[in-house]
Amino acid sequence: MERTLSTFIQMGVLRERDDKITVWEFARRFHDSDIEYAEFLWRGIKQSWVLQGNYPEGIEGLRDAHYVVRHADRPLQAGEIRERLTDEFGYEYNDAGIRGYPELLTQLGALRETDDGYVPGSRSSTYESRWRDVDIFHNLERWIHHRGPTFDVPAADIKQALVKYYMYRESGGWGRHRSLYNRFLDDYVRETSRESDVAHPQIHLSEEYQEDERDRKSIRKQIKAKFDDIDGRDLAGLYAETLEDILAAETEAEAKDLLSAASPGISRRDIRNAFDEEREPYTFPAGFSLYDWQSEAIHAWFDNEASPSERGIAQVVTGAGKTVMALGAIDEWLDKHPDGVVTVVVPTKVLMHQWLREFLEKLNVPPSEIGWAGGGHKDDHSDRRIIVSIVNSAVKDDFLAQSLDAADTDEHLLVADECHRYTGDVHSKVLEYPNTATMGLSATPLSTIDPENDELTDDDEFLLENLGSLFYRLSYDEGVDRGLISEFTINYVGFELTPAERHTYEQFSKKVSSAVRDIEARYGHRLAELRGNYSQNLQTIRESTDSPTPAIADFFEYTKRRRELIAEAVSRQAITHRLLEDAIEEDKKTIVFQERIKHLEQMVAPYDQRDEKTQTGKYGSKESERASLYQQYEDELDDINRDLENLFFRRDYAPVMYHSGHRNSEWNEWGIEWFRDEGFANVMLSVQALKEGVDVPSADVGIIRVSSGNVRDRIQTLGRILRTGHDPDKPSTLYVLYAQDTVDERIFEEVDWEAEIGGTHHYYKWETSDEIIKGELEGPSKEHEPDISAYQQPEIPDPADLERGDPYEGPRRGRTVSVDTQGCPFRDTADGRQYITTPEVEEVAEYVHRLRGGGRIIINGADHMITVTDEGPVFLGILKADSLDYEEQTEDEEVPETFEEFMN
Repeated sequence: MERTLSTFIQMGVLRERDDKITVWEFARRFHDSDIEYAEFLWRGIKQSWVLQGNYPEGIEGLRDAHYVVRHADRPLQAGEIRERLTDEFGYEYNDAGIRGYPELLTQLGALRETDDGYVPGSRSSTYESRWRDVDIFHNLERWIHHRGPTFDVPAADIKQALVKYYMYRESGGWGRHRSLYNRFLDDYVRETSRESDVAHPQIHLSEEYQEDERDRKSIRKQIKAKFDDIDGRDLAGLYAETLEDILAAETEAEAKDLLSAASPGISRRDIRNAFDEEREPYTFPAGFSLYDWQSEAIHAWFDNEASPSERGIAQVVTGAGKTVMALGAIDEWLDKHPDGVVTVVVPTKVLMHQWLREFLEKLNVPPSEIGWAGGGHKDDHSDRRIIVSIVNSAVKDDFLAQSLDAADTDEHLLVADECHRYTGDVHSKVLEYPNTATMGLSATPLSTIDPENDELTDDDEFLLENLGSLFYRLSYDEGVDRGLISEFTINYVGFELTPAERHTYEQFSKKVSSAVRDIEARYGHRLAELRGNYSQNLQTIRESTDSPTPAIADFFEYTKRRRELIAEAVSRQAITHRLLEDAIEEDKKTIVFQERIKHLEQMVAPYDQRDEKTQTGKYGSKESERASLYQQYEDELDDINRDLENLFFRRDYAPVMYHSGHRNSEWNEWGIEWFRDEGFANVMLSVQALKEGVDVPSADVGIIRVSSGNVRDRIQTLGRILRTGHDPDKPSTLYVLYAQDTVDERIFEEVDWEAEIGGTHHYYKWETSDEIIKGELEGPSKEHEPDISAYQQPEIPDPADLERGDPYEGPRRGRTVSVDTQGCPFRDTADGRQYITTPEVEEVAEYVHRLRGGGRIIINGADHMITVTDEGPVFLGILKADSLDYEEQTEDEEVPETFEEFMN
């Protein structure tokens, strides 16, 4: 009986108040046969799930299940509905599956069950609007879409509840979200709607929402009365400012022009409104002047000693003003080339909008001369002097090439912002379209910080060939000295893996080492000849070789699993929690960086996550479950996850999140605006998308909770937190978390960070003492600086100090030559063995044959020849020849058909 009553209360059939169970008024109407069962059931769901806030996510589930059936081309079984909910909406399930939603939808009349499965029911179209009307969260989401994220209604605390509700639900949180829902429900829906016991429950908005809605309806009504060919559907979803502009239009043609150009982000109206008619076109605002470095860079571009003039790449620290520098160069270039056209290529829509705003606000470009390509909009050079284009739009169907054909000019300046993004097979085309001038912009254009001394990759060479050489550099250190960016401190926080993590790490490392030994034995010579990093070279070999060794697949599999293990090490949770608490207490704005969305979700709902704890769910392999790593620490891990989740629900913790996985990308734009708004958001949880190309408001603290170890990523990340421009005096701090005695420490081996980027560098240790995960920060101290000797390449010894047969301590990777049992050197090729006739190699091969009866000769990058014996590497000599000579093959030599012919 108790379970039945509980179900009836949840369904809205009954209500519980003051320890009494009573019947809602609409239930009485059903009892009196005044309403049908389906309508009675709907009113109960509306009253209980929505207005009482008992199960708001249930409405979302009903709506989505109804959607997949309504849009299917055939009847669907319950299992198929579940699969489509997973594929289309990312649903996850516990043992309850889809909780009987198809049956409930059938009783409502939204679906109908047939022998072949579920199909739309007799009232299917009615429920399309009903779901929309009762979904409080999505109604408020649309409210913000229509009015903008900084609109006064709802108030800041209600928006924060809305943001947290969204983040918690998107991160898989379950249970505590209803307290957040009730906060914005109470604000959005009038109290009488929530509390009244009526025959027909209605959702009436609170007065402040109604007042704004009345104003918008009034404007829409006036527009429809003024312009006969514009109806309500044309005006749906437009900002209030846009509606007012349309109403103010003098002609219907002008109104339609405004209507067709209206879109979120930027519109023709924005372009026209931003143009200052009192100011000369192509001029900077009064009182504005370029920084010294910007003037220096512009001069260097026009007079580049290393490349032809008006070509090259600027490597400039994030936040120093490289966009404004480029605007200055564009302005001067257009003066020199009055018939020329300009294309600015960007990787994202956000960057496209930023560039358009900069052209308008800084350079006052006339609206008739600037356009954009991307986000469903395509202007071209036939009537626009300047085009800002997302790279995808530029290369799709060779749009930019066609646009240049229509320009009727041979003079074209291509500006490639974040130019290191355009080296792939598809995007690289944008750099090969016709141009007479080029400028590449990036804080990290090349794969190395020191291109003069480090080997360049093929991608580096491609950029230099198509854009020109580096014509100007501005480092972080110089940016601080010039007062362009804030002083900064980088705090490295090392932590130990738990014993279970360490054991698993060592197992994965043994698998990787085994794979590398096999790979080196088979492909060592090819690896030495290829350019690129080790993984790129292996990928090249795998794609170009028939039946490559399985060791290559093993290498990728176990390096990936080892990397995931390090990234999800549980100490990261405890350290990040401590750093966030400190930042909030000190009233500092903080950005937390991680590599994957699931890492972000561990920061939002790690404890109460749909019946599965993040760290003890399935690990991601067929053989192992992550649960085995953490069962022995479960109580301590639960405490940390509970602490993180409690932090999330604190009123003084106001987070937003930025990543590429939103179902509605506007949440990223809103998140940026709210983080910029002092007093609204104090923490931004981000994934890779924030590393570059986004105009992020400055932060006081950055936490690299999970890092890729990539040099380029590290430099871009630092730029996200530095205060710039008019506020460079407030210092910033970046925390870098890394697992000690793991490949995580290679970030210190690849680059001398203190020498390359400047700033203050401190080293801390997460000291756990008697516990495994919880601990305290110890330091700063130089004694906590990691020992990177294990990851550094050995120094190349001086061959003048070596004799043949001496032990060799230099690098052992390189080309390989085999020695057969006769002491002859050869290499295996697709055509069989090719014997080597280079005298110095033949001489060394004879020595190897005498030493060990055959084997391998390794020729490393210093042209030192070595072999490996049971005692270790042995020096053999130096290869002085530029290339190896091979025994000539006779192509047409007759093969004897019989044994007798062979003997004769």
